[in-house]
Amino acid sequence: MPPRTLQASFVRGEITPRLHGREDTQLYQTGLALCENWIVLPHGGMTRRPGTRFVAKAKHADKQCRLISFEYSTEDAYILEIGDLYMRFYRDFGQIEKDDAPYEITTPYKEEELFDLVFTQTENSLWIVHKDHPPKELKRNDHADWSLADITFTAKPSEWKAGNYPRRCSFYQQRSIFASPPDQPQTIWTSKTSNEKNFTLGTNADDAFKATIKAGQVNHIQWMVEGRALMMGTSGATRTLSGSSANEALTVTSVINRRHTTEGSAAIPPIQKGEVALFLSRNRKRLHEFVFSFERDSFIAPDQTFLSQHITGTGIKDMDMVNDPDSIIWMVRDDGQLVGVTYEKSQEVVAFHRHKLGGSTDDHDWGEVETVAVTYEAKREVLWLSVKRKVNGEIVRHIEFMEAGFDDGGDKKDAFFVDCGGTYEGDAANTINGFDHLVGEEVDILHDGKVSPRSMVANDGKVSLKNNRTGLKITAGLPYQSVVQPLSPIVALQNGTGRGKKKRVVSMGVDVMNTGTIEAGDTLADTQTHIFRDGSTPFGQSPDLYTGYLEIDPENGFSDKAQIFIRARQPLPATIRSLITEVQSEG
Repeated sequence: MPPRTLQASFVRGEITPRLHGREDTQLYQTGLALCENWIVLPHGGMTRRPGTRFVAKAKHADKQCRLISFEYSTEDAYILEIGDLYMRFYRDFGQIEKDDAPYEITTPYKEEELFDLVFTQTENSLWIVHKDHPPKELKRNDHADWSLADITFTAKPSEWKAGNYPRRCSFYQQRSIFASPPDQPQTIWTSKTSNEKNFTLGTNADDAFKATIKAGQVNHIQWMVEGRALMMGTSGATRTLSGSSANEALTVTSVINRRHTTEGSAAIPPIQKGEVALFLSRNRKRLHEFVFSFERDSFIAPDQTFLSQHITGTGIKDMDMVNDPDSIIWMVRDDGQLVGVTYEKSQEVVAFHRHKLGGSTDDHDWGEVETVAVTYEAKREVLWLSVKRKVNGEIVRHIEFMEAGFDDGGDKKDAFFVDCGGTYEGDAANTINGFDHLVGEEVDILHDGKVSPRSMVANDGKVSLKNNRTGLKITAGLPYQSVVQPLSPIVALQNGTGRGKKKRVVSMGVDVMNTGTIEAGDTLADTQTHIFRDGSTPFGQSPDLYTGYLEIDPENGFSDKAQIFIRARQPLPATIRSLITEVQSEG
């Protein structure tokens, strides 16, 4: 009987091709050759990425915007759309309007400045810094009442002026910290304790003070975050600023700056997860932890991207993190692909997966994500995205959010596995409207849990179900496919390794949960569809989502690698818990 191999976990995610020959390692047994539009779960399995729901068109179709989160209170969380000389606001999964139009305020920030802005929240306001603008404060007075003004400082440092304003801002031990104007890239200013706008210098313990990092070369301060010390990334090192000893507060007479590693940082705000700061390397390709090591009695910066170093492409330009229900870092690649990192260090899970959103542009056959931000709404953390696409011959930019994952006991009719989509719910209908943002595009449709043939969005933004079908709940949006390719199966022969031998997959057992349909084959152009249907399902009726084991025959020939593609592309959920592969080898 041909040997059978079990892959019961995918917690390494998509690994670099450099490691595809390392059958001798544990990572090979938990890694994947390709993981696209699947999310690796910290428990070991993988589930299909939920779709994204359309909220609004960005103000300018021909210009980028940037999304930033702002949490005013536990009940009021906002997403800010900051674009060329304006700012718009979102709350409760919708755009805030005033007088039947999107509410917005004017800002001094141009499109080319947006990703150089640094934001720091203090209580109910947001501070914004940029080298060419005085530090500003954004205040919320009501949902549709916001103001932006220069911060009024006491004893503002004389060095701060046009073109030389601080580029970094943070808070530490009840002080505001400003740093790194272009002319003094290694200098920081701390405010008085508990008086964050007062920079009066002095010699008392609570007085403001100024300090400059002394190093062998000029290393610009790229970011600062609060932890057990003030953690800083510079262009050539990681450092901390703190009191002279563990029990001393930071003061003018008790201050020490330590260099911990020589790993340089990109000027992209890091993500904090507990006591860990996750930052990007100077070339924006590697994700590092900055964390205190009790064994070394120092901070270290291990590379989390080592096993998947290919996946960040030419670089990452924006990132944020969802912590609930699973911890996932979401990063935006230069080419608009979305990179996810399932990050649960207590379980030794750091799994990379990448995502191509539905749609296309002139340059790519996917919708290009340009910025992301995470906010807390409806008792969950929500990933918001701005996505560039070409629709009806024109470039457009959409503001969307990623839907929640499909619940274990969920109903098929509530599935949302389309991008830039929307849902109608009401009386039985054949035609629904509200899709003006996708005119001319072909969309996937799910009606009352049943898959309907794809349909074209009409010029008036309406979508009609074919063959006179109707539905009480209809979801439509751009199609996308979820594709996974396991690594070449390990085959052991009596006389040693089977690597290099021609082999084929005789059968593949797939253990699934809440799954509609999947396809399998040795190429994506030649896959067979497998519907999980048992004898109790009446003919012509859509089967229930399936949980259990299914043996499939991928009908492939002998090859060096014998790798099978598994794909889900109907607008239905799919979760794979394990794979059992039966392999036949020549010789």
